[in-house]
Amino acid sequence: MKSVQEAYEELVTLEDRLIAQIQTCEMAVSILKDELAYRRRGDSCHETVREICECIQQREERLRRELFAVRWEKTVLACQFPDEKNEAEASDS
Repeated sequence: MKSVQEAYEELVTLEDRLIAQIQTCEMAVSILKDELAYRRRGDSCHETVREICECIQQREERLRRELFAVRWEKTVLACQFPDEKNEAEASDS
C-alpha cells in the first residue's frame, strides 16, 4: 500500500501532466485561429476551423475537470500529512 507521501507525489506528477496537456490545447486553438482563421482569411473554411477548435476546447474542458479532481484529491491527502507542530509538541512532552 502506498504511503500518503507517495500518493501525493503521484498526484503532483499527474497534475503537471494535465497542466501541460491543457497548455497544449490552448496553444493549438491559438495557432489554428491565428494561422487558419486570421492569416489565411479566405483560404480556409472558417466553419471547419471553428469545429476543430471546439473539439479541442471540449478536450481542454475535460482535462480541466480532471485537474480539479486531482487538485481536490491532493488537498484531501495533504490533510493526512502529519502536523509538524503537533509532532514537535508531542516530542517535547
